[in-house]
Amino acid sequence: MPAKAANPLDRMFHPESIAIVGASATNLEGSWVRRLINFGYTGQIYPINPKATEIDGLKAYPSVRDIPGPVDYAIFNIPARLTPQIMADCVAKGVRYVHVFAAGFSEIGTEEGKQTEVRLKQIAKEGGLRVLGPNCMGIYCPASGMTFNPDFPKEKGKVAFVSQSGAESMRLVFLAQDLGIYFSKVISYGNAIDLDAHDFLEYLSGDDETEVIACYIEGLHQGPRFLSAIKRCLQRKPVIVLKAGLTESGAGAAASHTASLAGSKAVWDAFFKQTGAIPASTMDEVADIVQAIQRMVAPKGRRVAIVGRGGGIGVIAADICERAGLKVPPFHPETQKKLLEIIPEAGAGVRNPVETTLGMGGAVDFYRRGLPIVDADPATDVILVHMAIDVYGGHTPDLPQRVTDAADALCEKAKTLRKPLAAALFTGGHADTIMAVVAAREKLTKASIPVFTGVESASRAISKFASYSLAHPQ
Repeated sequence: MPAKAANPLDRMFHPESIAIVGASATNLEGSWVRRLINFGYTGQIYPINPKATEIDGLKAYPSVRDIPGPVDYAIFNIPARLTPQIMADCVAKGVRYVHVFAAGFSEIGTEEGKQTEVRLKQIAKEGGLRVLGPNCMGIYCPASGMTFNPDFPKEKGKVAFVSQSGAESMRLVFLAQDLGIYFSKVISYGNAIDLDAHDFLEYLSGDDETEVIACYIEGLHQGPRFLSAIKRCLQRKPVIVLKAGLTESGAGAAASHTASLAGSKAVWDAFFKQTGAIPASTMDEVADIVQAIQRMVAPKGRRVAIVGRGGGIGVIAADICERAGLKVPPFHPETQKKLLEIIPEAGAGVRNPVETTLGMGGAVDFYRRGLPIVDADPATDVILVHMAIDVYGGHTPDLPQRVTDAADALCEKAKTLRKPLAAALFTGGHADTIMAVVAAREKLTKASIPVFTGVESASRAISKFASYSLAHPQ
């Protein structure tokens, strides 16, 4: 087989040299130069500052034109009014890619900002330069040591995120890190005068380092290409799309944020129906869906078995699952019979939902003896365990250890289950309870069990993952 042809954007994510235009000679801790060095970027870094000869131990240059070697990538950390001249310098130097970090273009709504953006685009197009931004955070790629936030994890993952918003990019990375999920690439592309969402989606569709793609979209410049790129990605990997600006207020906010036309809700409803992309409403939901995809076996159907303490809680959980598009059918009679044999508490339900009974100790016992019975039931496809820890109070001295024991038992038994498993942990309001749950979540996450903050978030993620997996059988 011939080797796969390299994508031109590969060099953008793995540049051999980076010029930092506007490199600070005083604020080193917060500088682009320092964050790249500390994050592990091993290519050549060229600080550009006409008032400095050395920055952070590196020779500084007055302009891009003065750099002696080739430059793959340049970051503009300068005021918007200066960008056209620097863009012209980059064209003259033969720079391949430019990241315009600066804001103050069409998104602020002034005639000056709009004209500066038009001029910037014209210079880049005529000079054959590819531009990321303006008004964006740029690229995070752990494999190449590139980052726009010094606190991002250096660990590589299999998730890519394409975002019009820099703040949402940072939020998702940190949300995901708390869940033990890491990224191959994150792109914050802002106003998109050149490179846009569809360019990065087309690239990621063939990126072997990426298994799941998520997007945050405010508006589009080329709808047909975006549609085509999404379809291309979905032939190979799941795509989650958070479309913002679907309300009147949200559309106005999008226009002032990245100068985007948001589009109507009806159009986007049709988009999701036509493509099969997975819709999300919040960044928390994006993270929930990602962990469902990465950690659950693909469900063979939408029928869920609910396991947890509390009859009323189980009834509410069943309603929540049904509203999310899942089904909560009664267990097979033989399953109910076997469950009755191991549940000693009178009045406990075994129909579905099933109660674990007798406090956290009873939960531990049920995970070990009852989950295999639920797993074997022919009427269900997914198991959702909810730990209603707040039912037991938040101040008993032995609670943390009991929660730990329950998490250990669930992790142990999950290794032998055939059906996909998810866990929802309620925290309650007491500090002891919250700390115990945080520790349990970390333990379950390390065991590759998707963990959700409640049945609501769990059911939405499971339902959307089920819709995708049923439409794209492996």
